[in-house]
Amino acid sequence: MRGDEGLCEIDKECHLLEKLDLCRCPHVSNKGIIAIAANCPNLTTLSIESCPKIGNEGLQAIEKLYPKLQSISIKDCPLVGNHGVSSLLSSASSILSKVKLQGLSISDFSLAMIGHYGKSVINLMLSGLTNVSKKGFWVMGNAQGLQKCCFVSGDGLVAFAKSVGSLECLHLEECNRVTQSGVIGVLSNQIPCCP
Repeated sequence: MRGDEGLCEIDKECHLLEKLDLCRCPHVSNKGIIAIAANCPNLTTLSIESCPKIGNEGLQAIEKLYPKLQSISIKDCPLVGNHGVSSLLSSASSILSKVKLQGLSISDFSLAMIGHYGKSVINLMLSGLTNVSKKGFWVMGNAQGLQKCCFVSGDGLVAFAKSVGSLECLHLEECNRVTQSGVIGVLSNQIPCCP
């Protein structure tokens, strides 16, 4: 893709676009995301990975202009922070059911937003979030509709398991930071692990 210019061409011709995958697009910025958001209201699935020029401003446009967005994946975007993630989740009209956040500079605040506003979120994957603590996972556990969750911290796992009530499936894969006490904490709260 040629960057923002390529997205502007897509937004002119593809008004019925439902899925967009922006992977390793170093020339796509907030400007391109805003342009496509304005003319593609049918977008249901958005994946943004390794796009160093996309940040909070772009995510704010997504929240306002994609009323049908059900699934979002954001990975390794250094300009994405708490402000962008919280704007995605705090919308009263949000129907996001699948959220995947990896390698972002977000903190406990974003996890609290998931717990408070993420009523529609049933599938959640978190990894590589070095600025979150056990407290963030505990608050996030208040997400009422959450059915499937994937993340990688033993302490976070225990805190989350103690506070979540609706989890039907917990997927743990290649979790070198999950300790025996984390697994015991999950089992003591009778949360089944996914196959």
